[in-house]
Amino acid sequence: MNIIKTLILIIFITALLVLVSYLLMEGIIGAIVGLIIAGVVNIIALFYSDKIALAVYGAKPATEKQKERLLPMIERLCYFAKIPTPKLYIIPTDIANAFATGRSPKNGVIALTEGIIHLMPDDELEGVIAHELSHIKHRDTLTQTVTATVAGAISIITEIAYRGLWFTGSSRSGKNLLHLPIMLLLIVFAPISATIMQMSLSRTREFAADEGAAKLTGNSQGLAKALARLDNQNGHLSVEEMPAFSALLIINPLSSNFVNNLFSTHPPTNSRIENLQQLNNPKYQASIMKSRKYDQKKNTIISLAIILAAFGLTYAPLPGLNKTVIVVSGTELKEPLQEIEKKFEQANKNINIELKFQGSQDIINNFIDQKNDFNPTILIPENSELVKQLQSRLNAQGESEPFYNNPQPISKTILVGIAWPERGKLLFPNGRFQWQNIENAMNKRNWGAIGGKTEWGSFDFVTTDPTRSNSGQITLNLWSQSKLGLNRVTINNLNNPQINNLFSLIKKSVYQPPRSTDILLQEFIARGRNDADVATVYESIAIYRWSQSSDNQGNSYQIYYLNPTIETVATAAIVKRNIGAGEAKAAQQFLDFILAIEQQKILAKYGFRPVINGINLNSISNSPWVENIPGIETNPNLNIIPPPNPELIDEIQKIWTRAK
Repeated sequence: MNIIKTLILIIFITALLVLVSYLLMEGIIGAIVGLIIAGVVNIIALFYSDKIALAVYGAKPATEKQKERLLPMIERLCYFAKIPTPKLYIIPTDIANAFATGRSPKNGVIALTEGIIHLMPDDELEGVIAHELSHIKHRDTLTQTVTATVAGAISIITEIAYRGLWFTGSSRSGKNLLHLPIMLLLIVFAPISATIMQMSLSRTREFAADEGAAKLTGNSQGLAKALARLDNQNGHLSVEEMPAFSALLIINPLSSNFVNNLFSTHPPTNSRIENLQQLNNPKYQASIMKSRKYDQKKNTIISLAIILAAFGLTYAPLPGLNKTVIVVSGTELKEPLQEIEKKFEQANKNINIELKFQGSQDIINNFIDQKNDFNPTILIPENSELVKQLQSRLNAQGESEPFYNNPQPISKTILVGIAWPERGKLLFPNGRFQWQNIENAMNKRNWGAIGGKTEWGSFDFVTTDPTRSNSGQITLNLWSQSKLGLNRVTINNLNNPQINNLFSLIKKSVYQPPRSTDILLQEFIARGRNDADVATVYESIAIYRWSQSSDNQGNSYQIYYLNPTIETVATAAIVKRNIGAGEAKAAQQFLDFILAIEQQKILAKYGFRPVINGINLNSISNSPWVENIPGIETNPNLNIIPPPNPELIDEIQKIWTRAK
């Protein structure tokens, strides 16, 4: 009978895989692919499901010392059961439980937890082992293990179908929308069938195995006491990674409550104990058999109703429920976004935010070239022009509308210079950053040659790598503009010997430029005066990390404003690639949260300027704006020019790469 059940399971999983593949791949090719996958899944289910079950629970072969107590007991029971002695595995946990697996009595395996070995006296442990041997003898282990593997596979298939449903709804023709109702039915009934299948097969076999154990040991009370002890223990064996395998265990690994009992693959423990205690009572056995049939029908109906309701919350694309939003941001926003993330998740329990940080140019390149090992939902480079560059490059690849909504600014800052005070006074006597003075110092190389102290050593200017970071790009843009004496540079302006020589000079002077502004400033502070003299950074980071320079070096750096300078606006884009509408709505909730006044104040605490009106920087308590940082101005009188466009950034990167 169990062989027939196993065959039905194999046919079921094959049909399901073929149908899902046919719908997703639109035709016979999909069906063939599904058939091949089904063959692999079925082979795994038949020949490797026992190994999977052991791996799920981390079971290891028993040591010789562990066998001393257990093996004689097992061999004696196997003699009476007339089956080969199974292999013995131990699960390294203090939680008491056990299970059997193996596709036949010849391949049988019994797995006991360390907890059950230490907890049980011999008569109770013998009852547990006899229960598992009964499963092996009647080949329940084949059906149960295959069922667990198939149920796990069904969960994966359901997820694939769910993703495919989103894809079908968003990117296929009207002809193929006819597949939507079928896909929806698959998504609904596949997990339901998996649950009911496990319940119907496992619950009845647990009673049969209990009765078989009582006959093997001649002592029904031993197993009854063992079940009572197991039911009363504190703690439950974790099955979070592969819940489908919980059906293998001797006792329900989930906590005992009304909902779990309805979904449980095990009958109630008190019913099993009562059945063992009344094995010799014919009237009780007759009534219990009738009751079991009724309970099975009742539980199937109730479970079906609850599963349908649970499905509505688990699988249906309801906005904001159980969504993960992966945010890739420039490193400059790392700390404020981490603080905002905590607040957001407290207010939105069903949305999980995962933050990733890269250099701004890396954000664009990694997404375009698909170098990430994750699917970003939101990209936040430090410059709106980089978002335009991203859109342009995606358009060139055939993605006509790569974003869900219009990209949104979330914070802004400007490029500034920083210098250690005594160096800054010499380089910038009027208190304003001057590119020409930096260039002169680079050419002279040593502080002694430009009027500084000889013990100051070589002149060291630092900026970020313009091929990876936006601050390096706009540094070169502003420097080129100053060098040429223009209000704005173009691609044609850049292609001249003056700029080539300037880039070569900077490249020789800046050894191994950092990939991001935040890393640059941390290195600037750590290296100190004699290894890093002057740098260009974002105002936000310079303000936020200013106190660290005093702590590390005993004297803090000073901020110098560039005039003209460039305002960079960190701009968030919700991408469409591999992202469903549900995730996009959750992502928009996160962006709306960032743009609220309270979160804009958090950004201001980290040195950023708000993108919404009505926030006075001088009124924000516990923020660096009120710390009297040398050179800081909340409203500096500067000529703020637009950032370089994508074409100009590309040209800057090319000239930098060619520079020697």
